[in-house]
Amino acid sequence: MSPNVFEFIDTLISRTHVYLFSGIIRDYFIKSDKNFRDIDLIVDNELDIESFISNLEVSRNSFGGYKVIIDSVAIDLWNIKNTWGIQNKSLLPFADFLPDTTFFNSSSILYYLNGKQFIIGKPFLIFLKERKLDIVLKDNPEPALCIVNSFYYSKKYNFKFSKELSQYIVNNYTKYLDNFEIVPKKHFKRILYTNDELLQRIEQLLI
Repeated sequence: MSPNVFEFIDTLISRTHVYLFSGIIRDYFIKSDKNFRDIDLIVDNELDIESFISNLEVSRNSFGGYKVIIDSVAIDLWNIKNTWGIQNKSLLPFADFLPDTTFFNSSSILYYLNGKQFIIGKPFLIFLKERKLDIVLKDNPEPALCIVNSFYYSKKYNFKFSKELSQYIVNNYTKYLDNFEIVPKKHFKRILYTNDELLQRIEQLLI
């Protein structure tokens, strides 16, 4: 990462509590050498994110947060109060409960940057042991994206699916056939799979 990215994160830490989560932590624990797509950060409610990032290239992300681009690195930012799983489940205190509000077990972990400590959910420990994608919390505002990401992570990291995740995909994919190309294009700026490609993968789960 560039010095400007580190400076941005250091400034955040000096202003409020900052938590790192999602892909970077997963890749660290599985010792992946794959390039990460973005950096996901959650900050305490005391910080006015809009004022903090007012002089940067900013857009809104898929889940109500902000996407900042610094030296071609995408940084997704959320206030704790606007984090979807917390907002809809009223789970507090935040740091203890966020690992239980993720869709994937591979995301059930935080790193508290200020205190330099991991906050690890039990589902993440099971994921490390089994190298198998599973569901922690089914409720999610982007089910089509969750289904697409399941196949994306499986192919990229050679992860298997749990029975519950496979059943979730089989039970829900017909509801979101019109979104499998639209949602990823909005989120990743590209289509990960055509509908036909995705349906071929889903058919394998039905065998």
